[in-house]
Amino acid sequence: MNTAILTTLLSLNAAARAGGTVTADQLTPWLDTHLPSLRSRIEALRDGATWAEVGSLLEAAVQAGQALKPVVLGTARGLLVAHLVGYLIRELLPVTPATAWLHALAQSGVLSGLIEAAYRRVFPGG
Repeated sequence: MNTAILTTLLSLNAAARAGGTVTADQLTPWLDTHLPSLRSRIEALRDGATWAEVGSLLEAAVQAGQALKPVVLGTARGLLVAHLVGYLIRELLPVTPATAWLHALAQSGVLSGLIEAAYRRVFPGG
């Protein structure tokens, strides 16, 4: 799964702080650190989720995204986080009546807006 995630994230051509686009060498340590936690949070939603649980997941994703700040430019971090969360939802959650709304979020532009809202909650002055 890590290779597929890395390939997906690299295909976004996110802007690197040092110029050019982010590389596998830059993203791999970040994924190794943050993917297990995000994965377990999403797997916990298998039987359905509340808005509070989704909000908590997105806040954790935003905090993980902030760890990319030395490597990836501003809005590109949000893009990477949104794609990672969407990918994990699609791959880890079965489509059931209880999770169908999460899949709808993952496949729409709404997820990016929710990540932006989570960012504003976690970093109100930022």
